[in-house]
Amino acid sequence: MKKRPEESLELLAIGVDHQSATVELREKVAYSQSQAEELLSTLVATPEIDEACLVSTCNRTELYLWPHSNDEGAYRVGLERVFLNRAPEIEEEGRFFVKRGELAARHLMEVASGLQSMVLGEPEILGQVKQANGFAEAAGATGVVIKKLLRTAISTGGRARSETAIGHGAVSFGYAVVDLARNIFQSLENQTVLMVGAGEMSRSVARSLTERGTGRLLVANRSRQRAEEFQEIFPRAEIIDFDDRYDALALADIGVASTGAKEPILHGPGVEQAMKKRSSRLLLLADLGVPRNIAPGVGDVENVFLQDIDSLENLISRNLKKRREEVPRVEEMLERELGRFVEWQRARNAEPVIARLQKKAENLRRSELDAIRDRFPEENQEDLERLTRSLIRKLLHHPSRQLRSADTETADLVAGLFQLNKDDDKA
Repeated sequence: MKKRPEESLELLAIGVDHQSATVELREKVAYSQSQAEELLSTLVATPEIDEACLVSTCNRTELYLWPHSNDEGAYRVGLERVFLNRAPEIEEEGRFFVKRGELAARHLMEVASGLQSMVLGEPEILGQVKQANGFAEAAGATGVVIKKLLRTAISTGGRARSETAIGHGAVSFGYAVVDLARNIFQSLENQTVLMVGAGEMSRSVARSLTERGTGRLLVANRSRQRAEEFQEIFPRAEIIDFDDRYDALALADIGVASTGAKEPILHGPGVEQAMKKRSSRLLLLADLGVPRNIAPGVGDVENVFLQDIDSLENLISRNLKKRREEVPRVEEMLERELGRFVEWQRARNAEPVIARLQKKAENLRRSELDAIRDRFPEENQEDLERLTRSLIRKLLHHPSRQLRSADTETADLVAGLFQLNKDDDKA
């Protein structure tokens, strides 16, 4: 079967992500560093696969392969060992995707640039692709092609973030609180954070804040068990009795309320008393509860900056809009880098054909010249050599350039026309 132009590159990608599979399925095929390295080592030890790389995060597991010679064989080995051994239902339910050739290369570049992320432009994925590169190299699974692909994807992702605004602005509640805090305080370093509530939202916001260098972390929750579960995730967190939340607020620079309470749990009088103990220090309060966890009047307390979930959602919505506007610029950048990668690979594929073509032409030149050499005097022999070499060089110059930018089908056609495969090792 004749390959489509985008499939002329013998690259293969098999994967599941947040668009194709549920979180339960993705969890089954998630790999740690040691597991990834061991798996990659076994893959490249098979006769079907020359090179491999595995990108495994909470939102995706993607296998990139450079087959030895049999695309279908590499596909079956990769699918079975990476995915079906852990979750056979992935194939039964069609919960995975397959991309070949340029489409596979493009996909990895889009992943590294944040275009395929659940949250457009999220920054963590670029670091995760870099980690995948390290795992593959440690396993001895990368070769010329996969190394070049990973370098191109990582470079493209880095440029997308440095040359466009695809990753600018907070697009999660955690980073929205971080942005607000940065606007109020000169630095987040050593700022004390109080989390009122210990659920998933609180954990997400706490993670964003602690990653940005905040200091002391306090947590107050009605359920002691839930607070202890929070502490398991954030070992340096200090558990505060829920009834002591106003006393803890007097110590905090940033307070985040995220509980399932049906009515406010922080009121104006209590916050006002806490502020009297703070010597005019500013306090940022973020209310992520629905219904609201913080009474509206709290925002009128002096030196208190109160933001509710609606204002944070508006900020996130504006930032997402700005990121979407950057997508065409990133795609244009990606298109150029993909073109360079494909040209590099085509030139690499064409070199053996070009070498055989030049070798055959040189053999013919020598044979024909030897047949008539004795017809010319000795003093003209050097001129004959120079003339015939120049003719061959000029004759092959344009075809060689065209072959370096041609697809595999064209290179195979040239090899067939000149019977180059039969002359591989002939002098």
